[in-house]
Amino acid sequence: MSDSPKQEYLSQVLQMNPLEQPAEILTRRKQFLQPQSENRQFDTMNSSYEERRRHALELINDLRKHFWSFKTSVIEQRLNEIDIADFPELTFATGRFRKIVNLHESFTRLQHRCEGHETFYEQFCTLVISSPAEAERLRSTSHIQPEATMFDVELVRPEEEQKLARIVQQEFPELYALEKDWLNQLAATSKKSNAIALMVKTLYTLIAIAAGISVLLLLYLCL
Repeated sequence: MSDSPKQEYLSQVLQMNPLEQPAEILTRRKQFLQPQSENRQFDTMNSSYEERRRHALELINDLRKHFWSFKTSVIEQRLNEIDIADFPELTFATGRFRKIVNLHESFTRLQHRCEGHETFYEQFCTLVISSPAEAERLRSTSHIQPEATMFDVELVRPEEEQKLARIVQQEFPELYALEKDWLNQLAATSKKSNAIALMVKTLYTLIAIAAGISVLLLLYLCL
């Protein structure tokens, strides 16, 4: 083996961060020691690690975008086309997709149980296929409550979200396991919000009573 390939290999490896790119380092080492052992869809001699990873991510993101409009057979075919052998950090997404495909019947039954509450079902379906970062953002924004005003006492839909979260937990444990943190938070938030709504309504009622009494006193004094 000539010095040129060795120098190129050492130059590439020395520029990699072992803490952030361990899989890439191992792949490059395997390519150097066994240059003829790879036989994949993308030729490693003509396609860089970054390009292949970017392509895999594009396929995953495209699947996320159209997941719920695809038939299960199409999803399985798309998953089989994604080459993640050198990208262990992407196995979470593909593994999650496969698990959801296997739970197709459970999702169908849940959709029927959520009739009249389509927003909840849509939020749940979006969360289970989102990336970890996007799912965390959605969980945070989904619990932001509107500020109370004197003319808006209905802060939340009374116990609807809490009831739906309990339905998932009790009737669909396999789906509950996918988003247990969000469902637990939703149930807790619903309890808290309902308590706040009750307190606000009570406060507004007391204010109205006090205002009425004040008007009566003024009328009495004016007589």
